[in-house]
Amino acid sequence: MAKHKPQNSALFVATLGVYLGLAIAGASPVFGHAATTRSFDIREVLETRDDLDTTPPENLAVPIQVYLNDLGTFLTGWQSVNRTYGFDSSKQQFEVVQSTMLPCIPDDKIGSYTAEKFLTSVEELHTVLARFGNRLTDGYSLQDCITNNKFQGIAATSSRFELKFDGETLNINIAVKKSTSQRAADLADALRTTFTLFRDKEPLPYRDHVLAATKVSVKDDQVFIVTHLPRGSLDTLLAS
Repeated sequence: MAKHKPQNSALFVATLGVYLGLAIAGASPVFGHAATTRSFDIREVLETRDDLDTTPPENLAVPIQVYLNDLGTFLTGWQSVNRTYGFDSSKQQFEVVQSTMLPCIPDDKIGSYTAEKFLTSVEELHTVLARFGNRLTDGYSLQDCITNNKFQGIAATSSRFELKFDGETLNINIAVKKSTSQRAADLADALRTTFTLFRDKEPLPYRDHVLAATKVSVKDDQVFIVTHLPRGSLDTLLAS
């Protein structure tokens, strides 16, 4: 029988394989984009809905559905770890933060990945957190190509995500940068419209619960997609 490791109450820094080389403080290394091809078993999480009566603005149903799937896969993995090792999620903490820039070159997903934080109080959650973080690195392709001082002048997209659990609330914040404040406002409006289309369809407990906890906001040229799940909501989702 495998020996279970005791739950560590102190936060410690974990090093992901995709972040090799970050030992040099302040480094923003260039890595291959590990999250380009997503792979998940939809049967674990929820029913895919591709029969929306109205075509959503900018075809945003696809990234929203993928986000719902990705979050569901993460919650399933988290639940599995806790059940396997007998962990209490109320005694856990973790925080993952990363900024990403990807040059706008067809079929080329080499970019700059800045790992700002990777903290967890449960060593066994490393793999689950890393997989979900990898899925968040491209901002679900919602950002614009913008001129910058990297990649030899080639325009690039810019996004950032924060994943945090403090023992009481799970917060996921995805920020994408648009070329203008008007573009950001338009995307925010289109996302809200698409979320409404999802909510108006046949009720699906997992999907509708997450959608109700997700808000879209805009500030200047950035759009923020924030999912806020208090402990009560998490207990409902993890138990289902």
